[in-house]
Amino acid sequence: MAAKRSHKKERRSTRRDPERTRAAILRAATALFTRCGLNGTSLDDISREAGVNRGLIYHYFKTKESLFDQVLAQPLNEYTRSQLELLQKPDFDALSLRDATESFFWFLSRHPELVRLLSWTLAMRRLALELAQLEFTRLFFRAAVQRLDQAKAAGRIRANIDSAHLLITIIDLCVSWHMSRDEWAHKFGWTDKSTEELDRERLAAILDFIDAAVRPLPPAVTETGD
Repeated sequence: MAAKRSHKKERRSTRRDPERTRAAILRAATALFTRCGLNGTSLDDISREAGVNRGLIYHYFKTKESLFDQVLAQPLNEYTRSQLELLQKPDFDALSLRDATESFFWFLSRHPELVRLLSWTLAMRRLALELAQLEFTRLFFRAAVQRLDQAKAAGRIRANIDSAHLLITIIDLCVSWHMSRDEWAHKFGWTDKSTEELDRERLAAILDFIDAAVRPLPPAVTETGD
């Protein structure tokens, strides 16, 4: 009985506080989308989980798909805004790229719900569309490629590497590991290692790969005749 009164009280308080209502819907949607995916979650499920009526979900988010987009956008927004500050460094170089890669890797580690959501979007062939629709991700990718191009022109990273493909490679390496860590651990017999240990070993390998890929090439040696 007390639990029911508490739930009704929460419903009334969320109706009176738009920001609290919106946050409650996002929390409920994040939990359900992470667990069941977009197709496996209904607005009725979200309504019950959030303690709000279904009409309020339509009021704030219009459709289930737009709510899913917002759930996906929240952690990505947090990350890209923090990284845009790093990209403002005028002397962006291989070490800066290493720092950015490490930051992204541990960001994914801190947000397993985002990794799960990305898995669902990949399963639905939606990932490219979802990311492309987020304005701040476009700003981030554009700024990152620009900084990499400037670092190439200044000789701080290898000049003949494609900046966009370098960025895609870094993202793929980090995301794919967090999506399939358990599978690789079983395939290689790493089941006795902790998740943190596996992550640290994988990150070290990724950073070594990136360091080697972007290291400026030595000046060409020209042969001179006797």
